[in-house]
Amino acid sequence: MHTMSRIGMSLLLGAVSAFATAAPVSPEYTSFGPLAGATYGGSGIPNNPSAITYREGFTIALTAHQRYDAPKLLNDGAGTYFATPGTTLSPKNVLGSTWNVGYYVHVDQPTFAESGLSFKLFYDLDAGMNTDEDKLGVLNLDTFFAIGAGGTALDTKQDSQNMLFAFLATPSPLVTPPTGGASFNPQANGHYSFILAAYNGQGDELGRSAINVQVGEVPEPGVFALLGLGAAGLVAARRRKQHA
Repeated sequence: MHTMSRIGMSLLLGAVSAFATAAPVSPEYTSFGPLAGATYGGSGIPNNPSAITYREGFTIALTAHQRYDAPKLLNDGAGTYFATPGTTLSPKNVLGSTWNVGYYVHVDQPTFAESGLSFKLFYDLDAGMNTDEDKLGVLNLDTFFAIGAGGTALDTKQDSQNMLFAFLATPSPLVTPPTGGASFNPQANGHYSFILAAYNGQGDELGRSAINVQVGEVPEPGVFALLGLGAAGLVAARRRKQHA
């Protein structure tokens, strides 16, 4: 079997294994594709396909994209992105890895913010595959529904984060770093998981989008179809289980 084909099959089997275990993160969404109007916090950020979840009153989405002039990220069409290891500098000489994760939250009714609706971004700094969900870092987005200059509640929040940003590894009222002491190595091949989740005032989860980023060797184009079919089947099975 060709080397790249073995890599693709390994990724597919890894996704099956992740689905069989509750703790690791599998891609999750209601739609995977471009999100109209999303900028992910920057005018030059590509609107790559996103893992979009629609719920009554709000929309959340996650994507992964290249940073500045780094190589473009590919994806399997089902929530897993493929990036290259390494670093790149911003125009202001800020060092970052070659890829970012972008998040998007839109509340259809600003009054939703007054009902206790909150959002959290869970992020992964550990290059190991299938990191348990409870070991991910947490960026608390609860406070973003601030009052704007015109006195109107903001209804959309979007931004793009790089895993080399120092604040993601520094405890603060808004940041809980990953447990286990993992630190991000931009030069390493690895597998990273991300979740954007919404909660009601009682702390019950209302919906989530989840993606994976595979850093290192990228499968051959023909393998993407196999990966997409396998991952899509897992997502469909998980949805059927949730609604059983």
